[in-house]
Amino acid sequence: MKARLITFITIVLSIFASMHAQSTIVVEAVLDSSVLWVGEQTMIHLSLTQPQDDQVIYPEVVEGSQLIGGVEVVRLSQPDTMQLKNNRLNIQQDILVTSFDSGFYYIPPFKYIVEGDTVKTQSLSLKVVPVQVAEDAQASDMYDIKDVVEPPFHLFDFVPKGVVWALLIIVVVLVVVYFFLKYYKPQAIGLQPTPEPQIPPYDKAIQELQSLRDMKLWQQGQDKLYYTRLVDILREYIDGRFDITAMEMTSSEIMSALARRKEAKEVNKYLNEVLSMADFVKFAKMRPLPDDNEQMMRRAYDFVELTKPQPEPQQPENIDPSMSEGVNNNQ
Repeated sequence: MKARLITFITIVLSIFASMHAQSTIVVEAVLDSSVLWVGEQTMIHLSLTQPQDDQVIYPEVVEGSQLIGGVEVVRLSQPDTMQLKNNRLNIQQDILVTSFDSGFYYIPPFKYIVEGDTVKTQSLSLKVVPVQVAEDAQASDMYDIKDVVEPPFHLFDFVPKGVVWALLIIVVVLVVVYFFLKYYKPQAIGLQPTPEPQIPPYDKAIQELQSLRDMKLWQQGQDKLYYTRLVDILREYIDGRFDITAMEMTSSEIMSALARRKEAKEVNKYLNEVLSMADFVKFAKMRPLPDDNEQMMRRAYDFVELTKPQPEPQQPENIDPSMSEGVNNNQ
């Protein structure tokens, strides 16, 4: 009697444990459409809710195979897992199916194995309806499925309206600015811009020579940069003083052009010394002595000073003719 009681209690506990395990597992299968035309497709949505730590074996469904006879699996999605409260998971998966044979199909339940126990979804029913064809239809009346027709391309279909209005406003502003600059006369209302004052070539050369001396380039070992800047200052001075395009000439061409200028002829030797030394430094990579560097700076100063424009001599005031005659008579 005691052995029977123990056996009975064991069976009851096993049944209760199995029922409790199954109560924590929720499975579901839903069909989007239960009636299809031949060749149409529909989706089966599978859903499983389980404890997070349970080991689950999912139904064996293979993409490209037959789910059942007459119903084919077109595509199988990857399981999508979502975390729920109380350490539970919800796993969803979609199966796209189709059928090319009309009839009524019974899709058996999908089976999940959870911790050794089998849990099943509800079964599904699928009705596939044949396409109605006229009795007098011929094979030549059958056409293949048409390709997808692309709509004609219109640029403004892909451009937001805000961008179109912004571009239109920019175009209008540019047109207004163009006509304003073309036809508007500032001098008519006294708005003619005042030209910036030009520094005389002599003053500018003296200022830049002093600035170059203060930079102490050759004292820092930058001989090439020192002579390059020194020659550029003299070229700019010659350009402004004698109206010679010295910036585009070689040293020999500058000397030839200045040889024809009376006011520079006497001091060309100073300029020639500077240009020759600069060519040696830049092209022959010669390192001048400190005294040479100072002497070339003095030669540059001498050339600028001795060729600066001289003031025009003042003309004598007109003498009264009567006074001129009186002077002549006295003589």
